[in-house]
Amino acid sequence: MKVLFLVNPNAGGKANKSAVDIANGVFKNAGWNVDTVRTQTPDDAEARLKAAHGDGYELVVVAGGDGTLFHLAQHIPLGSIDAPPPIPFGLIPLGSGNDFYRGLGTPRDFQSAAESIVNGKIVPVDIGLVEPIDESGNPRAGNPVRFINTAGVGMDSQTLVTRKNAPGWLSARYEICFLMTLPKLYPLKVHLDAGDWELDTNAFWVLCCNNSHIGSGMIVAPDAKTSDGLMDILIIPKMAKFAFVLNIMKVFKGEHLKMKGVEIRRAKSVKLFSKPNQIVACDGDMTFEGPVKVSIIHGAVRMKTSWQNRTKLV
Repeated sequence: MKVLFLVNPNAGGKANKSAVDIANGVFKNAGWNVDTVRTQTPDDAEARLKAAHGDGYELVVVAGGDGTLFHLAQHIPLGSIDAPPPIPFGLIPLGSGNDFYRGLGTPRDFQSAAESIVNGKIVPVDIGLVEPIDESGNPRAGNPVRFINTAGVGMDSQTLVTRKNAPGWLSARYEICFLMTLPKLYPLKVHLDAGDWELDTNAFWVLCCNNSHIGSGMIVAPDAKTSDGLMDILIIPKMAKFAFVLNIMKVFKGEHLKMKGVEIRRAKSVKLFSKPNQIVACDGDMTFEGPVKVSIIHGAVRMKTSWQNRTKLV
């Protein structure tokens, strides 16, 4: 198998070299022909990714974290469940959070990660899409943004504001910025329109989840699957601030669904309106102000893996 191994040289710190060496050892033992490229810039990674199929590669392996995947997701050629893209990808987790990888369920050591790729099946993986709309729900100017994990407003958006203003050493610790945001959190008046259902509520957090995890392991949507063509939409309503702060730590174990009024709804797409308006957070990045349409592209990419949705496949 001819493999392109794209390595983010800035991911993983001191573990970067050992991760690449371990993965290449596993790939070599499998008899694979691997070209390892330490990408110079995000644009370099994008160009190599787009050229991979034409250059004859049968698999692209990415070594990086959620930030690397988020950037590449903006540029990778997409397919659908009925028309799969030409090249599957594999993943070696080198980020600080690795939330997409946590959602797979694969053991996070580098040997297991590489073996999961070599021994894995090729499976469809959904990608989320956020598109700007106007107050009437019609498309407006602006480029859509893809996401792999989550997109939402409220707690997530406000955490990113905290993160933006935090010192550099702290900005990489999403979970700490999350906790720092709690005292100043304010509710939003939210309208959700999924076509077959609508909801008006005052909420602290509305999060459209393709994957189960965010923020270095917070299990926001325990049953979310990256292969079902649906989003799990987490809705945490306005409540007494003391009760919210006291209970929100349950999100780290996925036990927040026991909180009164908290619910998860499912949809293929949803139009999201909020007052006051907020910049929508996607995979830990700030995008553009709402309102937005959030949807799932079912089977947009393919992945070679032994694990998916916290379940061992082979």
